[in-house]
Amino acid sequence: MKLLDNYGRVIKDLRISVTPRCNLHCLYCHPLGLEMAEPPGTLTVEEVDYFLEAASLLGLSAVRFTGGEPLVRKELPQMIERARSKEGIEDVAITTNGLLFAKRAKELVQAGLNRVNISLDAITPEVFTRITRGGKVERVLQAIETALELGLHPVKLNAVVIRGMNEEEVVPLASLSLDRPLHMRYIEYMHLDNSDPEEYRRRFVSGKEIRARIEAVFGPLEPVPHDPTSPARVFRIPGAQGTLGFINPVTEPFCSNCSRLRLTSDKKLRPCLLTDLEMDISWAFAAEEPVEALVDAILIATNRKPAFGNTLPTLRKRVMLGIGG
Repeated sequence: MKLLDNYGRVIKDLRISVTPRCNLHCLYCHPLGLEMAEPPGTLTVEEVDYFLEAASLLGLSAVRFTGGEPLVRKELPQMIERARSKEGIEDVAITTNGLLFAKRAKELVQAGLNRVNISLDAITPEVFTRITRGGKVERVLQAIETALELGLHPVKLNAVVIRGMNEEEVVPLASLSLDRPLHMRYIEYMHLDNSDPEEYRRRFVSGKEIRARIEAVFGPLEPVPHDPTSPARVFRIPGAQGTLGFINPVTEPFCSNCSRLRLTSDKKLRPCLLTDLEMDISWAFAAEEPVEALVDAILIATNRKPAFGNTLPTLRKRVMLGIGG
């Protein structure tokens, strides 16, 4: 079965935010003073299981657990195991800042984790610490090594590039792909909070500029065949083991190929990252037949998925931490 929206797009990918909590305070993501306690009403393992059952019945085949930082939830391995148990769900991944990954990686793989995306906005220790407000890049590098040792594939590294913060890190990060099968991905900074739009424009770095910085050092990049529904345009430094991906939601929106739905940790279903449209589906979890109710909720959300999101600077009801990556 294929789940189609009103524009003929196949909806096959789920993003499930299991917590708004995070053990870092990145400048572009985590407002200072945000409460770190798990808020009431956060998704439980059983609720995740109900939702995954409904999603699998509709043909969704890939699940990514996000946050906040998903590894602050001790129940994450159980959620991964439930996802792997669903017929038709073939791909189970997480997006993590990596700080807790090395310690918990084996139990995650044993639960059925396929692959991992690790956030790495800088490799220079001082720059990383400044962006994350105190994080240690050495722990993230250890997480990357652990993922490779355990055979997770692909291991993707995500960097949001922001002028005045980490644009000088673009080339050092690209170097990570030279002699190891790492997939470095550069993401254009999106205005997903309530910061000043003019300040956002000053800090924005286009994917074109990012690529130009890399090619100024390594020469022209070689295109790499990739999934056409993926948001990344993928290239390789000649002779490199890994790849470089450019995700340009602002200058090259990929709405026409969007295949995603998002479930927030407080049980809101979001058909589009770049709008404030969301559906409260907490009622469905309390229904007498929760799986059937959730099937209906997913169908409604899919039908409400817009043709395009809004990439222009605008006020948002939620910061990124409350949505999930």
